Amino acid sequence: KLVVSTEDEEIADTARSYGAEIIKRPMHLAGDTVLTEPVMLHALETVEASGYKPDYVCLIQCTSPFLTAETVREVGELIINNPGMYDSCGTYYQPHYAFRWKKIEDESFVSEFPVMNRPRRQDLSLDYPYCGAGACYVISTELFKKTKNRYGGNAARIGGIELDERDALQIDSEYDLWLADQRMIEKLKHNSQTK
Repeated sequence: KLVVSTEDEEIADTARSYGAEIIKRPMHLAGDTVLTEPVMLHALETVEASGYKPDYVCLIQCTSPFLTAETVREVGELIINNPGMYDSCGTYYQPHYAFRWKKIEDESFVSEFPVMNRPRRQDLSLDYPYCGAGACYVISTELFKKTKNRYGGNAARIGGIELDERDALQIDSEYDLWLADQRMIEKLKHNSQTK
């Protein structure tokens, strides 16, 4: 079952035209600072009140325009086909390494890497941290209702599907929107050249 939670009629009409069911999102869950989990919980409660009881909940975020159906399938299959191995599953990417700095109380910066032994970026190993892509999550309905958390809480064992950094782009700022536009132009150009 595919549902779209929204308070916006234009978004609702577009989603309906692609076969989605609409869950009318209450205005207290529609602001810019609203967390995702309360919206998920409202959608789940609405779906269950209609008689549909899903075994798993899958969150697909509209801020990830390059998420593919194939990736959604992979995320779902990873948790469903490996019972007991993972409590939830999400999408991740390994970003281009950055030499990180932290601002301290006196407003100066302290490095989080060995300044006296700084390697070239090209020589760095690939064992630096992954970033959450925020594109897609799957969790058992039971665990989501218990923890009210898309990961399943602090003790959850989380599986992951790795995305290419360019496809993991999330739109959270005007610059991200511009970057997504450039990426879409690139993809459309590539697709037209391969036909």
